[in-house]
Amino acid sequence: MNDRQILMAGGIIGAFAGVMASYLYFTESGRQWREQAEGSVGSLVQEAERLLSAADQVRQSVAEIRGKQQSGWPRTA
Repeated sequence: MNDRQILMAGGIIGAFAGVMASYLYFTESGRQWREQAEGSVGSLVQEAERLLSAADQVRQSVAEIRGKQQSGWPRTA
């Protein structure tokens, strides 16, 4: 790609980003879509936090079990 093609691509991408921002922040339907998306992202974040919490509990349980196993029979590599 030469410099002219890169500048054209950057201009097109910038124009698209400007149109999307204008739609989301200056129109009623864009505001509704944005609020709905924000709610969905909020729910997704909550579910991800629950999943990470559950994974942490499993990790701690496995660490406790392994700790107990080490005091028993010696492990061979």
